[in-house]
Amino acid sequence: MHKSIWAALALTAGCIGTAEMEVPNALGSDSGSGADSGSTDAGTPLDAGPTDAGATDAGAADAGPLDAGPRDAGTFDAGVPDAGPTDPCLGFPCPNGAHCVPAPARCVCNPGFIADAGTCTPGDPGIPALRSQAQVCEAWTKGHVVTANPAFTKTTATCDQGVLARAGLDDTLTRLNMHRWLVGLGPVSDNAASNDQAQKCALMSAWNPAGPQAHSPPPTATCYTPGGAAGAGSSNIAWGNGTPENAIDQWLIDNGNESTMGHRRWLLNPPLEPIGMGHYVGGNNYGSAACITVFSGGNSGPRPAWFAFPPPGFVPAPMTQWIWSVHGNALGSGIDAGIVRASDSAPMAVSVRVMQGGYGQPAITLERQGWSPAVGETYKVTVTGTSMAPISYDVSPVSCP
Repeated sequence: MHKSIWAALALTAGCIGTAEMEVPNALGSDSGSGADSGSTDAGTPLDAGPTDAGATDAGAADAGPLDAGPRDAGTFDAGVPDAGPTDPCLGFPCPNGAHCVPAPARCVCNPGFIADAGTCTPGDPGIPALRSQAQVCEAWTKGHVVTANPAFTKTTATCDQGVLARAGLDDTLTRLNMHRWLVGLGPVSDNAASNDQAQKCALMSAWNPAGPQAHSPPPTATCYTPGGAAGAGSSNIAWGNGTPENAIDQWLIDNGNESTMGHRRWLLNPPLEPIGMGHYVGGNNYGSAACITVFSGGNSGPRPAWFAFPPPGFVPAPMTQWIWSVHGNALGSGIDAGIVRASDSAPMAVSVRVMQGGYGQPAITLERQGWSPAVGETYKVTVTGTSMAPISYDVSPVSCP
């Protein structure tokens, strides 16, 4: 269990097609699974309630603890189906990158996908370093749009898993796909079965102790179901986020998990596709819990040798305040890295750390030591010791309206 104070930001896939576009009914997509637990207890977590679901600024907000994210440990038996309420679209087949909407049942493309000849095609993420400031800021601003308030509803029954509204799911996909677009990765979609599993995970996580043990809940856990346990073993879990969109930011900031950055690495894993998202308001003293399934590998988008967070080129200033990281199979154990301020060639103090394995792709972090990136400056990052030529790129923080 970790104490997390995270900066709430706003992001989305503004440049990769966020509008829903109706497509014909077609074959559905499948989902991957896996299991295992997160990291160790790191102190007393903050007691933080829900944040404003309509907030769109990039200011600070308190949230509860994070685990270290699920560690890949092979396959996981999801158990028998759970009894209880089901999504009316559960089992209604839609093409990959689309979801069902009821009354009448039909398929529409997810945020980040484009309707094309009866299917939904992932939007082209392009090359981060070639984007204009206007493109980056447009995507950042659209990512703050929250269309579902409240996003979650339930009855008064303790173990009613409730419903995360389709608009809340879309807002969450938009937030995640914005981050993936920024670093040059393809968008992800969800499906009803994975969402149901993640919702059961969120219910259990909300009513039981927070921390790494939440990945392996015992049958005696409050509101236990086999589906919830399967979701807990293959999901990022967070508490105290207030809204599902905020959970995406909490996982990407990943405070308290500096040795793994496991949540960030799973969400920015190039093969990730599809995901399931669950969010529950209530339960223990954190006020909310969220789960997102991350053990899947069907994404057909780019799989670059390396990518960076924050990415090359123009970057919204709040994002540059988080821990910087570089990801990809080009990284090895002999990595070193540095940052130089372009305006005066001054080396900037950073601590370089190779992340533990088992959380998606290899990664390193560059933790700033006593300085903050400034709008209007450019910072040159160089990474050496890779399996290819040294990696070099520029990061230019910008202020977005």
